[in-house]
Amino acid sequence: MRKMAKRHDFALLLHEKPFAGLNGSGKHVNFSIMDSEGRNLLKPSTNHRKNIQFLTFLSALLLGFGKYYGLIRASIASPGNMHRLGGNEAPPAIMSAYLGSAITGILEAVEKGLPNDLPAQALIDLGMNKLPSIMADNSDRNRTAPLAFTGNKFEFRAPGAPQSIAGPLTMLLAAWAWGIDRVADMIEAKGSDVDVLEAALDAIKYAAAESRAIRFEGNAYSAEWQQEAKKRGLKIANSTQEALALYLVPEHRELLASLGIMSEREVVAYYEVRLEQYIKTVSIEMGIMRAMLWEGILPAISRQILLEQGALSSLPEEMIKESVLWKKSVANLVSIKNGLIAASEKLDAMLAKIHELEIDEQSRMISEEALPLYVHIRSLSDRAETLIAKDIWPYPTYTRLLNIS
Repeated sequence: MRKMAKRHDFALLLHEKPFAGLNGSGKHVNFSIMDSEGRNLLKPSTNHRKNIQFLTFLSALLLGFGKYYGLIRASIASPGNMHRLGGNEAPPAIMSAYLGSAITGILEAVEKGLPNDLPAQALIDLGMNKLPSIMADNSDRNRTAPLAFTGNKFEFRAPGAPQSIAGPLTMLLAAWAWGIDRVADMIEAKGSDVDVLEAALDAIKYAAAESRAIRFEGNAYSAEWQQEAKKRGLKIANSTQEALALYLVPEHRELLASLGIMSEREVVAYYEVRLEQYIKTVSIEMGIMRAMLWEGILPAISRQILLEQGALSSLPEEMIKESVLWKKSVANLVSIKNGLIAASEKLDAMLAKIHELEIDEQSRMISEEALPLYVHIRSLSDRAETLIAKDIWPYPTYTRLLNIS
């Protein structure tokens, strides 16, 4: 990809959010499960027995996702993805699953209870036998959902572009494996006296109830969903630091150890490596931001101030008296420069102090102090860009970056 970009005089950007206010760059992880004969177990059918099988495996994933969504949230945490999640057709940082109205309606009906004497017929009446055509024609396009059922597979839309899918996929499949184990245990516990389809429906009913909090069909960007998620008791990790800490939740470590993926000690080591990567990346960005300020932006502001002052002083005396707004714009540049210098001094203090701290305290400082300072510096720099002449501004503008000439 890099070679192809260079061939056409472009540069390949794999950063999750290279441009503020524009779509970022992520990966969609599509996954399903097949039996030993290659049949897709997440494919709806016109056969009611196969549809109960389909619902069983779908419900098992929802059950595992509902319990271990925090582990899955941790798997997509990175410095760049933190800027991407939550806008411009990227899913939010709150984990939720979207199924579409057809399957959601069926699960809700199963949860309420089907007639004991004719459960299979009741499913047909709910439209289960029409699911293949419904899913094929399904026009639902909820791009706000991190996890979505898309007809015969699930699609996880939250990983960032530079990230390997191995981590998120491992955590998704670990949660699914746990869900399948629970569902299988419930079915087997019914014994041979109970029809296996009825036992499966009971397990589906249980999973539908247990996963209700994690299922959401609406706009996950909305402020209402933020409040609703809190009411449902969902853990919300907005920063990379908070998300990575979810690896350390005891039940998350226990799951990975029980499945032979990582021992509990290895999970802690993995968390520390990921946290160290986060700290190093942001520390490098802090140094680059400081260099950009002192080598480019602050000198450009000075040159613009000198240019304006020179132009003002060359005017006749009577015109200078009428140039109140002009003088105000120069004063605005001075104010911006002073603000950037003050912010840079805070940045210097952080860079000097951060390496003296323990790793957890380093990540806290970055999340609580450095990142808000980033936003402040970016805001002042953006204001300066709008006030400085094109031939003086030292860096490419969005107009130059996003338009081919």
